[in-house]
Order: sequence, then structure tokens, then C-alpha cells
Amino acid sequence: MFAAAGFPIAADGTGVDALVKALVIAGNEAQVEKRVRELLASGLDELMLMLVPVADEAREREQLIQVIGSL
Repeated sequence: MFAAAGFPIAADGTGVDALVKALVIAGNEAQVEKRVRELLASGLDELMLMLVPVADEAREREQLIQVIGSL
């Protein structure tokens, strides 16, 4: 499945970094907003955003809501 999408994963794990970079957006609010805007500008029909809390789930959820609201 991943190989068909352009992300072949070798038996030794080579290729995982590129896959994670394509699937995960991380950073502060400005970095996340920038990457989401880039993805939307690339012509995506759909984009699913899911919070993966790191420290303060409530605060991080509010930050993500703010980013989504700014789009």
C-alpha cells in the first residue's frame, strides 16, 4: 500500500522517515498552519487533521482549532 503511494519501506526500515514526514505535521501553530496551507494549495480534495497531544491536551486542542479556524 505505501509502496504504491510512492513510499516503499525496505525490510530494514529504510523509507519510514519519508512516510512519517508526509503523514505527520508537527510544530508550533505557525508551522502547522503553514504546512496545512501548503497541502491544501497542492490540490487535495480532503485533509484529515487529528490531534496527537504531547503535553497539555486541552491547550493543544484549542491551538489546533485556532489554526483550522484561520484557514
